[in-house]
Amino acid sequence: MLVPGNWPDLLSFMAYLLLLFSTVGPVAILSRGKIRIELTEQAFRAIWTKRFILSKETDVELSWYSIIDYVYQEDRGLDSFKLTLTEGRQFEFYRYTYYPWNDDFEDFVKEFPEYLRVVELAGHQAIPEGKTEFESRSFRWVLVGMTILALGILINLVVNPDPATRWASLGVIFSGILFDWMKTTRRK
Repeated sequence: MLVPGNWPDLLSFMAYLLLLFSTVGPVAILSRGKIRIELTEQAFRAIWTKRFILSKETDVELSWYSIIDYVYQEDRGLDSFKLTLTEGRQFEFYRYTYYPWNDDFEDFVKEFPEYLRVVELAGHQAIPEGKTEFESRSFRWVLVGMTILALGILINLVVNPDPATRWASLGVIFSGILFDWMKTTRRK
């Protein structure tokens, strides 16, 4: 154990918090960059306004003809927007939801499908919305397996008078599974 056992509980808790925030905080701050998205009738452009530390990423310009589909995926802590490109390539960017900045990510997500209509009217092919990871067949199989395991834990908790799993832990497990089931069945 990292904290000596004879420390008072409050001091031990504060030491754990210090360890947690001294590792998570800098990573969350240093792993951020900012891009400006420009949509024209010819291309999708991502221009770096703040690069990651020690990075040499270049600005990205993608022709509408090279985009097959797009996917916006909400998740716990990290929303993503992904463009599937020809030749199996992808362009993806993320937004932290735990530490939100003042940005227009949500506005972009709402306006992007509307802008695609303008692109279609300009003579480009239609770009459909793709499926999220939650809507994939493989994720559903994993989710069914997780549900069966959680039900097994529930049965063990009811049958076994002194189980290793507590009701609170089971509540957390089932709430996570319920969240994932809602994501697989919800379509915008």
